[in-house]
Amino acid sequence: MNDRVAGGRPVAWEDAGRQIAPVLGSYTAVVVTSSDPLAAAHVALGIARAEAARRRVVVGDLVGDLPPLTSLVSDDDPHGISDSILYGVSINKVVRAVKDVENLFIAPSGTEPVVSEDVLASSRWKRLADGFTGSGGLLLLITRSDSPGLGALIDQLDGAVVVRDSTIASAPSSLILARVASPTRTLKVPFVREIPVPSLKPERGRLHAAPIAAGVLAIVLGIAVVFRMVGEREKPVGVAAAPAIPRVAVLSDTTFVGLPANIADSASAAAYAVELLVANTPEGANFVVRKDRALLPSATVAPIPIGQERTTWYKVIAGAYTRRSEADSLLLALRRTKVLTDSAGSILRVPLALLIDSVDSQGGMTDAVATAVGKYAAQGLSVYPLLQNDGNARLYSGAFERPQDAAELLKTLRGAGLEPTLVYRTGRAP
Repeated sequence: MNDRVAGGRPVAWEDAGRQIAPVLGSYTAVVVTSSDPLAAAHVALGIARAEAARRRVVVGDLVGDLPPLTSLVSDDDPHGISDSILYGVSINKVVRAVKDVENLFIAPSGTEPVVSEDVLASSRWKRLADGFTGSGGLLLLITRSDSPGLGALIDQLDGAVVVRDSTIASAPSSLILARVASPTRTLKVPFVREIPVPSLKPERGRLHAAPIAAGVLAIVLGIAVVFRMVGEREKPVGVAAAPAIPRVAVLSDTTFVGLPANIADSASAAAYAVELLVANTPEGANFVVRKDRALLPSATVAPIPIGQERTTWYKVIAGAYTRRSEADSLLLALRRTKVLTDSAGSILRVPLALLIDSVDSQGGMTDAVATAVGKYAAQGLSVYPLLQNDGNARLYSGAFERPQDAAELLKTLRGAGLEPTLVYRTGRAP
């Protein structure tokens, strides 16, 4: 197979993998798939090298003799990951350590010349994935996006990373955790045009233009300096020059977000929370919330535009506390219960949220809150309740550091017919 990658250099695809590695921080078994398996292999290696700094990572070849992987394997043993699935060979016996990279292992495709549908659809993948979940490691499986049986494979794992493609051809309904549409732009080599430098030696019989131009420029600059000195001398004492007005970039597609409606509550805001991960698809973020909802108090997904291109990423955030120590306790609990790996997650200060609704204090408050949350869930909207000091409950969506961060979610909620209000979030989880 030719090791040429369409649409970008291998190192740029690998760097793109490094950049999305934090998105996969809480996952342990993921398919990396593409119509261009070489690009998928380089992205997988980028993810693997980044994650190997903190946990054991195995990259499995489910395409067959992918050069980016075979180049890292030094022995001639033909056994690989397909043998582990078909014949029960221990995964530890078919992986090869990558030289000079601690915690990174390659699992070749195996003795079967072509990875078949029987391999991809095998029920043994679930058991293998559970082993990585228990150890906190990461299994990355590279496949073609048109492989038969791919949907059955993804369904047994955490989900998929799609490279170059927008969807998975053979598994259009599978969960996509992240998309890598192109190699990283920061590693593109700029095109430099070589412009010949004219000789400074004057031609015989011609006037030398450079000294004349230099002389004219010197006269112009001298006149400008004189006028500036005269202007400063005539300026009234004590009158400062008017400051330059900075140019402000206005994004026409940005929803205006005003100041929080309850400024007085800023000091008592439930500002501290835990960021579990940042996904580049809403499906990947919402999957984490659904999977671990019972262990995630006040869980929410906050869409945040990042960078000059305003690319939207989705933060999974849990907890709403007035003290940082409480958020620290939640982070430790999530790591202890393996919702997060030992080094994943971080503490955020996100005092703002969008107020969606409120529930009046009454008998059966728990049922009333559950009913209200369920009403919005039926519309595909994610809200979370916080109980107030007066016994009532408020329903919020999102959690933000700055007002402008709420623009994307505000636009979405308005599109659903709601009129949310930006506020300092107050209260505690039920």
